[in-house]
Formats: sequence, C-alpha cells, structure tokens
Amino acid sequence: MRPSNSPEQDAAAALARKHRAEFARIIIENHFAISPDSILISDASGAIREANPRALEMFGYSRTELIGMRVEDLVPVRFRGRHPVHRENFNAHPRTRQMGAAMNLFALRKDGTEFPVDIMLRPIGTETGPVVVSFIRDVTEQRAAQDELRRQDQQLRSIVETVHDYAIYMLDRDGHVATWNPGGQRIHGYAADEILGRHFSRFFTQRELDRNHPREMLRQAAERGRLEDQGWRVRKDGTRFWAESVLTAIRDNNGEVTGFAKITRDFTDRKRAEEAVMLQISKALMPNLDTRKLLAAFSASIAEVIPHDAATLGLYDPESELIVVQFLGGDGETRWGDLRLSPDKSPAGDAFRHREPVVLANFRDAQYGAGGLDHLTSLGMQSGCWVPLIYRGDAIGTINVSSRKGGAYTLREAEMLSDFADQVAVAVHNAVAFKNMADSRDRLNQEKRYLEEEINLDNRFEDIVGESSGLKQVLRQVETVAPTDATVLIQGETGTGKELLARAIHRLSPRKDRTFIKLNCAAIPAGLLESELFGHEKGAFTGAIARKMGRLELASEGTLFLDEIGELPLDLQPKLLRALQEREIERLGGSRPISVNVRLIAATNRDLGKMVQEKQFRADLFYRLKVFPIFSPPLRERVHDIPVLVRHFVATHSRRMGKNIETIPDATMEVLTRWKWPGNIRELENFLERAVILTRGSVLYAPLAELETEVEEDDADEMENPLLHAAEREHILRVLRSCRGMIGGTDGAAARLGLKRTTLNSKLKKLGIERRDYMP
Repeated sequence: MRPSNSPEQDAAAALARKHRAEFARIIIENHFAISPDSILISDASGAIREANPRALEMFGYSRTELIGMRVEDLVPVRFRGRHPVHRENFNAHPRTRQMGAAMNLFALRKDGTEFPVDIMLRPIGTETGPVVVSFIRDVTEQRAAQDELRRQDQQLRSIVETVHDYAIYMLDRDGHVATWNPGGQRIHGYAADEILGRHFSRFFTQRELDRNHPREMLRQAAERGRLEDQGWRVRKDGTRFWAESVLTAIRDNNGEVTGFAKITRDFTDRKRAEEAVMLQISKALMPNLDTRKLLAAFSASIAEVIPHDAATLGLYDPESELIVVQFLGGDGETRWGDLRLSPDKSPAGDAFRHREPVVLANFRDAQYGAGGLDHLTSLGMQSGCWVPLIYRGDAIGTINVSSRKGGAYTLREAEMLSDFADQVAVAVHNAVAFKNMADSRDRLNQEKRYLEEEINLDNRFEDIVGESSGLKQVLRQVETVAPTDATVLIQGETGTGKELLARAIHRLSPRKDRTFIKLNCAAIPAGLLESELFGHEKGAFTGAIARKMGRLELASEGTLFLDEIGELPLDLQPKLLRALQEREIERLGGSRPISVNVRLIAATNRDLGKMVQEKQFRADLFYRLKVFPIFSPPLRERVHDIPVLVRHFVATHSRRMGKNIETIPDATMEVLTRWKWPGNIRELENFLERAVILTRGSVLYAPLAELETEVEEDDADEMENPLLHAAEREHILRVLRSCRGMIGGTDGAAARLGLKRTTLNSKLKKLGIERRDYMP
C-alpha cells in the first residue's frame, strides 16, 4: 500500500489493518477451537503441526502425542502404502478438494478401530513454507444410513421382483414405463424389453383412449398426490381384464413431479362374481321390489364366498333416528320381525356412523348396551361382520352376516363384504325408491278418488261472501291462526260455512300446496270410521281386499278437516288423540308405525263442553282440539250479508244453468232479508237454487210460498206477516199475467210457480186474487 502525504492518515490505516488482522485471528482461533470437524495442519512432508480439540477427541490422542505424528499414522495400514504418492501428487498440484468427492475413505483411532470419514483439503502458503489444512468429518452415521437405505432398496427390489399378483412399475413424468416387474409381465403380458420406454396408455381400451383417460389420470395424480382407479384394461394379446390400480406422484425436493409409481391388480374374478351377485339380485327385484327378497338374493349369492348362518339388512330411518333391521327369514324374522336399534348402542350403528366395517370375533366380549346384539345371540350367533351401505356419499344403512361359530370373520371377509355392499347399496336404494314411488302412486290414486268424490259433493262455495262486522271478526281470526300449525276448532250452527272457513285456513297456511282432506264423522257408519281415519291392510277384516290409506295418512304434510267431530265414537277418540300427539298411526291389521304430519281443523254444531260433562266426549281430546276456537256466526246475526249472498248465489246458479237473471224484485229481497233462515247459508243457497230453476225470464221468481209453509209449521205468528203476503201476491199476479191467465198445463202458472194446480187455486182464494186482477 502506497504511503499518503499525511503521516496521520498512514498511522490510522496501519491501525485499522492491525485491528482487522486481530479480528480475523480471533475468528480463526475460535473456529479452530469449536469446529465440529477435526482440523489438522500438516507440512509438505505430512508431519502434523497443529490439531484442534475435536481432532484429539476423534482420534483418541493427547496433543503431545498427536503433534509431530505423520498423517499416514491416522490411516488404516491397508491404505498407508498409497498415501505418500497421493501427498506428492497433491504437493505438485496443490488445490482445494471439497468433501463429498465420492471417495471411500477411512481413518484409524489410537485404539486401532477404523471409522469412515470425509475429508476436505486446503493448501495454504505461509512464511515458513506451504501447509495443508485438513478438515476431517466422521460419517459413521451417514454411511450406516446409506447402507440401511441401500439394504431396504435391495429388499424392496427383491419384493417387487418376486410379487406376481401385482404389476408394480414406475413411470416417468410423461407416462412412459421406466421399470417393470414379473407381476406386470404376468398381468399385462409384456416382457420388460417389450414395454420399457413405451407409454402406459397401451394398457387402456379404445373407449378410454378416446376419453383421454390416461392423460387425465396423470393430471389428477399430480394434483392430488394419489389416485385410485378401476376399469377394464387390455393385455398384450388383446384380452381384457378388470383392473384396480393406485397411481402415486413422485416429487423432488422442490416439489416438482419427476415421475409416478403405479400398482395394478387383476380383479377380474371378483368383478365377475359381483356381476353374478347383481344379476341374481336384479332377477329377484324384477318380480318383487321387496327388500326382504333383495336380502334373500344377496345372502344366497355370497353364501359360497362368505359362509354365514344369518344375514340382516339395516336401513336408517331419519325420522326416528333409528336403524330398522330386517332378518332374512327363518327364526329371526319370525321371532323379531322388524327390529329398531339405536345407532349409539349397536355394532350396526357403529358401522353406519363411522362408515367403517365392524368385526366381532366373539359377541360375549362385545361392549354394547342391552338390545344391541340380543336379536343375534338369541339365535345362537357368536360372531359377525357389519359393513356400511354407502350410496352417492351418504350412509343409508348396514349389511350384516353372522355365524354360530366364534371368530368366523376377519378383516378379509369385511373387505369382501364391503365390495358387495357397494353394489347392494345401489340395489337397496333403488328398491326403496321404487317402493316409495309405488306408495306415492297409491297415495295419488286414492287422493284422486277422494277429490273426485269431493267434486261431486253438494258444495260449490267459491269464496267467503259477506261484509258484516261479525264475519270480518271471524276472518281476522282466520288470518291470525292460519300461518301456524295450531289445531283449530270451528263451532257454529249447521249451514254457517264451517268447511269454507277451514278451507280458507288451509289456503292461507304454509301447507296450501299440499292436500286438504275432509271427513264428515257423522256421514260414515261407526264401524267403518276407524278404517277411514287410519286406513287398513289387506285382509285386516272381511272385505278388506286391498290396502287402503286412511285420511290421516292422505293428509300428511297437509290439512285434515274433521267435520261433525262431536259424532266421533268414544272408542276412537283416544286413537285420534294419540295420532295428534305422537304424529304416528298404525293401519288396521298393520304392525308398523307410520309417521304423519297433519294440521287438524275440527268443526261441530254441538256443545262439546256439555258433552264432556255428560261423559259423551273425552276431556283430553276436547282440550287438544280447542287450542284455537273460532265461532262461525249464524245468518240471523249477519242480516246485512243476506243481500250480498242472494246476489252471489243467484249469479252463480244462473251462470251454471245458462240463464240470464238480471233483476231481483225489491219485495222479494225484503222478504229474504227479514226471514230467520234456521238452516243458515245452506238453506239460503238451496232456496235460491230452486228459485233460479223456476225462473223463466230475466226477473227472479222466488217461491216465497215455501217459506210461508214452513212458517205455518214452525211459527203460527209468521202467517200474519203482511210483507210476506204482499210479496207473494204480487209475484203470483206477475206470473198469471205472463201466462195470460192460464193456471193449469205444462206452461201454466202452477207449473211455473212449482205448485200443484189445486195448491195455486187455494192460494188465489187465500190472497184474495180474482181473475179481474190479472186479466184485462
């Protein structure tokens, strides 16, 4: 370094160099002292001039012993003869030699033991001459690990080479075969020299090639890391076999895919067996979609593969959250019928919940609650195997085989049963679906017949008509209760429109899109009422030639309207109460509970409270019905609604009969408004229907004489009603004038008025009508 013009700067630079040299010395000395590798410094002749503490520890010498020794003394005797030559070559061409130079080197301890080492050499020039710094690392553990890895690799290669049931081979990242084993030659038919370097797509059918399936497999395996696949594959000779394979991606340290490992097994025999099982199951299903027949076909098909003494099918019922177990005939079906098990206390429940097979070698050692195995142990069963039925990712139940021998089943049988279970799950699901479709078809057919009967009923209310305050109050109650599922009791006299209110509640409820079912308890004989309500099975009683759904079942998810509930026999009342509380019924002659979800509306014209006091109606049912009572007012309390109802019914029946009635006489409307109408709206409609039938022109003719006749029978004071007499007299005069005075005959006044000729003559005398009153 050239001196500067300033002595001060030169002094500062010299001091800085001194500090750096001192700092470097400290670093070197510390590294020398704490290095995990041995460090030896030797001169050109190979004499050791310096050694760090790790060297003393590694070779077992003291410092005094090691300093001055030659490097050859630390080399095993068998290598010492060649070592001087290596040193001379190194001195002639000094260079740094890194560790890991693929040299199989060994060192010698003071006690005579050898150990593998890796050495880095670094030549350094000093003032006293060149020296060599040797960094020596003990690689005993690394060599042992490498030897173990090499041994395992050899074992793996040996296993792969001796496996004949599996084709185990490697693919490069593009899918070309890189390795081949004898199993591959046996399964695929290719020798190693015929397939190495070829693309694995040659194993696939043309259909799979058209779908680009081989490339898709590589892509999915690269994305997922591992891909399981099955399908038909092609051998060298063109024959096909059913293959199940696993394709695993192999990655480098950077996570890049470098190739794939593929394992393939020939499952043709099992595939054929499965197809045979499914064929038998399908044949069993064709004549009868019964899960019991399905189970019988399943049991018979696998009996040769998995021997068993009993087989059961368990299907999960979401509503009860239980597993319904069916036996395959024999003593089990006779003794137990359909059994319901908790998923938490049975092996069937474990298999269902965990979706894993359950194998019990001895039932006596099983830890399950009471009832979990009783149905099997009672038949002498000692061991069993349960596997889940999985359909499109959802567990739908379990399949079980049991034996009277202990330890009859292992995981091998569980695996075989699982293979069959995948196919059985599809068949069971289809069988259940077909059964539900058949039930739905029966339900729809019965609903259709019911609705056809309803159409023929004498009930043509199209809407609730009226504007009175009493009616509006009732409609507000209807709007309040309709959105709920509360039971409604509609009370009121006969003919006040209780059914119409019930239909309005249904239309305004969330159940409006489901069925509204009606049953008049007074219109059906008591002996048949139970069958109408709950349904019956075929053969339940004489004349029960087919299964029939009851009104409760038909109305499930909808609304059931029980009219005249006060006429329900006492012996049926607790059954109805149970159905409402438990939401469950049983058909007559049946043993299986049927879940029903019904909104009940009841109606009566009787005083149920009084009936309860007189022991004619159950108190518990009465309080269950009277959750939300509604009173339908009689027509006499809706006087202002009568004109509206009259115009509505006249228009409705005129349109139905093809007539054009434009006028309702004021006198007629006055009489109709003042009349008490003991039969309420029903009586009013029936009366107006007769009036429309009798009317010939555009002016309504109302047979007011019928009302007078009823007055004579019911209330003598009504005979003197002058308004009624005046309206009657005016109406008869108008008809006589239109008939030009003709009383008899098919076109006479009596026929038009709907009266006998003698009756009309009596009325003419009574009302003081003379010929001059209607003839000019």
